[in-house]
Amino acid sequence: MKFPLLSGRQVVGALKRMGFVEVSRKGSHVKMKHFDGRLIVFPFHDEVDRFTLKGALADAEIDTSEFLKVIR
Repeated sequence: MKFPLLSGRQVVGALKRMGFVEVSRKGSHVKMKHFDGRLIVFPFHDEVDRFTLKGALADAEIDTSEFLKVIR
């Protein structure tokens, strides 16, 4: 399955449903943190690059299949 092209707003919404909260925004980047200490930083653009998002998810130890389940 090809990873979908998502907007920054869709990514933030999905991560919030997974228990992440927004910590800060600087420039076009959003930093979100989970209560267990995981941290993810990604660009908040109209279209977030697929490879950039997959890398950020891997860095934050977020399973891509779990992430795709919460995308709306």
